[in-house]
Amino acid sequence: MRWTELSIRVPGEYAEPVSHLFSKHGEGSAVIELPGGYNPDEDESPPLNAPVIVKTFLPDDPTAQSRRAMIDVGLKLIAYLCPLPELEVRQVLDDEWKNQQFEPVRIGRRIVISPTGVEADARPGDIVIPLEPGLAFGTGHHPTTAMVLSAMEEADLNDRQVLDAGCGSGILSIAAVKMGAARAVGFDVEEDAVKSTTQNAERAGVASNVAVFHGSLPDSRVPEASFDFTLANISANVLKLLSSELLRSLKPSGAIIASGVLEDRYSEVEETFAAAGGVLYERRQVEDWTSFKVRHA
Repeated sequence: MRWTELSIRVPGEYAEPVSHLFSKHGEGSAVIELPGGYNPDEDESPPLNAPVIVKTFLPDDPTAQSRRAMIDVGLKLIAYLCPLPELEVRQVLDDEWKNQQFEPVRIGRRIVISPTGVEADARPGDIVIPLEPGLAFGTGHHPTTAMVLSAMEEADLNDRQVLDAGCGSGILSIAAVKMGAARAVGFDVEEDAVKSTTQNAERAGVASNVAVFHGSLPDSRVPEASFDFTLANISANVLKLLSSELLRSLKPSGAIIASGVLEDRYSEVEETFAAAGGVLYERRQVEDWTSFKVRHA
């Protein structure tokens, strides 16, 4: 199979809207290549509004033309606010797409996400999560994933039952087990995500504690009131659609750790969960993205 790589260089303040556009119409999630020349381990940040490169991929299938058209329309609208260069287009073979590389990333106090085959700069006590690049998004570089991982690090996952809604690469399921969870159950509507989660769990040595299935909620494999934590790094639309089922999966004292919601959609997600019997709390924000927890009212 062939793929089309789309990439564009944009000012840092426009990375999120372009990333959201690419994530919505591309395959998986957008990739944001941050500028170099700074050391995050020393609490240094990239230069203010430094340009970044945003990438996505389109499969060579009947959906490619419509996906590309929607991306072109979105970029034209953004260009009214900020001049943008031409979209760069490159043809990519299947093997190259499946073996996309990413740099190791440290999240929170002791979580390190590293591509398989790359030696991570781990410290004693670190939780190292090896991931195979490609197949499905979710490497920890995007703030939505990082916020969920940080919230998980602060929670007590020892011997807990965890549900991973929209598991993607399996990063959250793997992290949960490595943080002490007794079992993680993941599901995704994309078959490639199920394959990716299964393979990554095996590479991480936690396959016996991670179960994954293709589909969505409701499902008999997700019994009511059976999970201590439900992880949901998914879009606002999907959170609204599954709000009742996600709450139903929780034990009475359980919590949903949710992310993937743009700031301007937080209130409508909050209203939907409230109508389903949930209360939002511990809201966090990085750039335009928000994460939060949900408990039973």
